[in-house]
Amino acid sequence: MAKLLIIAEHRSGKLSDATMELCRIAKEVAGGLGLEPAAAVFSKDDSIANEVAKYIPEVFAVNDAAVEAYTADVYAQAVKAVVEAKDVKGVFIPHTSDGADYAAKAAMAIGAGIVSNCNKAVVDGGKLVLTRNIFNGKLQETKSVTTDKFVITFEKGAYDPAEAGGAGSVSAVSASFTPSRTKVKEVVSTSTGGVDISQAKIIVAGGRGLKDGDKYKEIVLPLAQKLGAEYAGSRPVIDSGWTDASRQVGQSGKTVSPDLYLALGISGAVQHVAGMKGSKCIVAVNKDPEAPIFNIATYGIVADLFEVVPAIMSSL
Repeated sequence: MAKLLIIAEHRSGKLSDATMELCRIAKEVAGGLGLEPAAAVFSKDDSIANEVAKYIPEVFAVNDAAVEAYTADVYAQAVKAVVEAKDVKGVFIPHTSDGADYAAKAAMAIGAGIVSNCNKAVVDGGKLVLTRNIFNGKLQETKSVTTDKFVITFEKGAYDPAEAGGAGSVSAVSASFTPSRTKVKEVVSTSTGGVDISQAKIIVAGGRGLKDGDKYKEIVLPLAQKLGAEYAGSRPVIDSGWTDASRQVGQSGKTVSPDLYLALGISGAVQHVAGMKGSKCIVAVNKDPEAPIFNIATYGIVADLFEVVPAIMSSL
């Protein structure tokens, strides 16, 4: 049977959370498309492939020194090798900095259509239907796949990670590589000490209504600690330097879908909403009854957050 292939992303010997999300998506939609879920791992050995095999039934390993350091040219060639060797119809790629870099090259290499930055996938009438944000999150559009082969990239945090389901098989796929035009000289981390809020189950997020950085720290951080939550902020909070950029939620930050999202002093601009509207329960506190955040809130509290949050803390 033809395959629906996810491309596993890893760094420093660790499998990414985005890969675990793709495992879940692929297993949810593959059957409706008449495909079998599978994964491809590009690495120097089988260690990562064996890890992926805990979540997906069939894994194809391209083990070559050429793929040790990521470059878009080499990854596109590796995708092509697996697609041609294993009768692959669809390819899912995380919409990370790397994934967004090579996905279009991979699509061209295998002659596929491409839809990028998706946050939902369903099968309708045997066709894959995808949802994604457009115009900086102001609108959402749906697209149906009509090409014989397709490449899709998914936003990180759009789905919950898959759970381990046993030991899948790992088989080798050989690939020949032409020299990449890009040479990796050094990998520099730009957010040392940052966190990945996209996987948090509870998030306490603050907005411009907190007025200044000191109040953000006095209000948001203690509540997050009390709830065992991660703390976050809207773009104005990040731009003002009240917290680290790795904690920004929104179109230009992280997409999150926690069980509980507390929005404190956040008006609900479309760019912010695009990054958190998938939350299972949204509690918004804002003294402006016309704030757009109340349009999507599960529970809305129209009041001064400087009175509400201390009351919540007291009750907890």
